[in-house]
Amino acid sequence: MRLNRVAGAIAAVAIVSGCGVTQHGAITVTHPAKQTVSSHPASSHPVSSDLLAARRPDPRPDPSMVWLESAGGQAQVRFNDDVDSMAWALEIESHSPTVANHLVFEADARVVRAEARKILSTRKLLPTVNEAAYKRMLNDFITVANLLQPGPGYGTTAQDYTAWYKALNASNINVS
Repeated sequence: MRLNRVAGAIAAVAIVSGCGVTQHGAITVTHPAKQTVSSHPASSHPVSSDLLAARRPDPRPDPSMVWLESAGGQAQVRFNDDVDSMAWALEIESHSPTVANHLVFEADARVVRAEARKILSTRKLLPTVNEAAYKRMLNDFITVANLLQPGPGYGTTAQDYTAWYKALNASNINVS
């Protein structure tokens, strides 16, 4: 039994290394196929200037990438992350309405509100394209955050959803 295990292990190593054992015990060695290199060009047709132009990168920077790399774009990324956190906290709280979960979404709403106000108050964080729509979106999210805070302006579920969807629709803008 031990010899069969050793023979099986040798056979496995042989197969992995490129050697094969035939049914009659003869060992065959296989070598990878040789690649032939031709000195002939791949194509005898001249390359069109359109094809070459398509392969060259556009020297103009993409405005959305310029925006994303700017201070305003980075603030927007943080803001989007904060909105995602608030949305997730709201989702959790809607399925498990505990005091702890409620306090989490209230805290997330305060962060969203603070981030939106910071962006609105700092000129260099605002985009140059669709600035008015961007400001409207931030103000809509401030409204949502205010509705989610305890106090006289505390919103009902219907008001929360109405404000939330208004803010989400407002966020469907291109900025740069």
